Amino acid sequence: MSKKKKVIILASMVALLVLTGCLNYFLNKTPTASAGTNGTLTYTDYFTASQNDKNASRTETVMYYDAIIASEASSAEAKANAEAERAALIANMETEQRLEALIKALGYEKCLVTVGKENINVIIKSDALTDPQVAQIVDVVTSETKRDEAYIRVKPIDA
Repeated sequence: MSKKKKVIILASMVALLVLTGCLNYFLNKTPTASAGTNGTLTYTDYFTASQNDKNASRTETVMYYDAIIASEASSAEAKANAEAERAALIANMETEQRLEALIKALGYEKCLVTVGKENINVIIKSDALTDPQVAQIVDVVTSETKRDEAYIRVKPIDA
């Protein structure tokens, strides 16, 4: 495959990524008022919009890694890096889902967890959290991830 073709493919993928991001932004504004089928207004809450954004972004990233892995033009090193990054991303996604389920099991209506390379952020639907509640959430996160408490952030949001 020629260098020009590679550049065109990469530019097309970047353009699609930007287009998807723009569409995602405009379709999932928070709060978004839209007329329902019966004429009532419905609102997309913070947690639904954030979860949708996170899922769309992760899906795009996995597809990007899959494209690198499947490309005949990619070097063996690029394929190995893409495979490792894809596996790490999928592991983080699974950890986020597991933590969200465990935190909801504690009695919280909605939560959003993001696992990064260093920090874990937990956003809880609540007016405020007491110290024992935060300690309970941090305990769940540390027991599941073996990460130090210093790298876990818990934030209540009344959304």
